[in-house]
Amino acid sequence: MKKLIFTTTISILALSGASAQDVKFGIRGGLNLPNMMAGSVNTPASEGYNSRLATGWGLFTELQINPAFSLRLGIEYSGLGGKKDGMQAMPTQRLVTDMVSSNISMMGMTPEQEMAIGALMLWSNSNPYYYANVENTTKFDYVMIPLLAQCGINVGQSPWRIYANAGPFVSFIVSSKQVAQGNSKLFADASGTSTLWDIFPDMAKVFVANEFPDIAKTLSESVTFGETNITGEMKSTNFGVIGNLGIRYQHNRHSFFLEAGGNYGFINVQNDDTNGSNRLGAVSVMLGYAVALF
Repeated sequence: MKKLIFTTTISILALSGASAQDVKFGIRGGLNLPNMMAGSVNTPASEGYNSRLATGWGLFTELQINPAFSLRLGIEYSGLGGKKDGMQAMPTQRLVTDMVSSNISMMGMTPEQEMAIGALMLWSNSNPYYYANVENTTKFDYVMIPLLAQCGINVGQSPWRIYANAGPFVSFIVSSKQVAQGNSKLFADASGTSTLWDIFPDMAKVFVANEFPDIAKTLSESVTFGETNITGEMKSTNFGVIGNLGIRYQHNRHSFFLEAGGNYGFINVQNDDTNGSNRLGAVSVMLGYAVALF
């Protein structure tokens, strides 16, 4: 991380002919208020997200081109995602895949078990979503690299300066998970009148109940929810725009600042849109410190 910032700074200096006192190194960190917005395909599973509270922090180098204009290159961690509370849709296929993988024996399956699994798979294709009454938070961890153009003006003869910056970013996913809390039956629709077991075909119930009683219990009784790793379902990179308004206090080589801004990603984060698509964005408030080289 430090090597990337240092190398880029040296390259900028070589191209611009700037002197060392025109370069600052800094750190910033604070709170993100991210959300998951609807993308190009909207489904019951991808809609209804609200903002959650997360953190962000990073390092940057800033090159002062002239008294009013500078360039800032950073590398930072950004917590993104969203949350839902209450009755909400979830992908049935993911549920069935998890249940089947945890019940298949390493020794293989009997013909009756194969018929039960086949019935489950066929049923999940015709019932793509189930509903549960839980608290569900989707958490994304990204490494973000923004390149910002910054314009500012000093406040009279005081050490205060106000500024604005904006520019593109590219980001790389580190992890993604859904953290659900609570106990709930798995319902066939948002009304909560029928469980998944209630709508399961009667003839297939016999095979599933006999061969996989744990699956029958999951489909009919309350389930305790937990954490699911969904990183493999997400695209590895994103890009978008970021911008901030800030105020800075300068003391000799040292400066302290407060920024408020946000970012928005242009790419749908899911690998495919079978269960809908979302784009990520966040509002942020950051505190920071920077120091000039000399």
